[in-house]
Amino acid sequence: MKDKTLITIDHLCKAFGDHVVLRDISTTIREGEVVAIIGPSGCGKSTFLRSLNLLERPTSGHILFEGTDITSPEININKMRERIGMVFQQFNLFPNMTIRRNIMLAPVTLGKLSRQEAAATADHLLQRVGLADKADAWPDSLSGGQRQRVAIARALAMNPDVMLFDEPTSALDPEMVGEVLQIMRDLAHSGMTMVVVTHEMSFARDVASRVLFFNGGVIEEEGKPEDIFCHPRSERLKSFLKR
Repeated sequence: MKDKTLITIDHLCKAFGDHVVLRDISTTIREGEVVAIIGPSGCGKSTFLRSLNLLERPTSGHILFEGTDITSPEININKMRERIGMVFQQFNLFPNMTIRRNIMLAPVTLGKLSRQEAAATADHLLQRVGLADKADAWPDSLSGGQRQRVAIARALAMNPDVMLFDEPTSALDPEMVGEVLQIMRDLAHSGMTMVVVTHEMSFARDVASRVLFFNGGVIEEEGKPEDIFCHPRSERLKSFLKR
């Protein structure tokens, strides 16, 4: 585990009108960590994750990414997002582009890579996620699990410093979940910093270096997986894990 703090969350609050979703959350994400976020539906997990790259703007509080306060109005958030990969529940691939072109699009459009470099990167990443033979295929010809693996490759094409996953297996058929989780396990073992909102307790238990249990808009409990799963302290966490 490296010792650098990558993301600092300082007194983060988020409300939609009178509905408070996140209540005064403070925590850090360190380089090389795999942080799993678990908790019941509606507890603020996804809102918290989406706040980390300002897809949801905090009502109050600050988020520092590599020392820069990204909640500052002076910050070019699109520039910051180039270093924060995001994988959603839905794959959001462009149906009118081949798989290779989907992966090439952002690095070429943003001037990160030439078309030749981006094509080589796309082919390398497709091999990494086990889809080397699908470069010229169209998104609609792929299974849900394959499309999610392409979405992971697309995020990796920007060479991000951290990867955010918002319930990446929730839209998949059960038999496709394993193939996506295996790619995420491989990423974790390679040292990628990851923040994962997940209902896959086996992934959180076996792969995460730290687990955050959200309940009612706060982090009710956090710790190493063995502490969270084997020695839960709060009654709400105990009842959640029993389910």
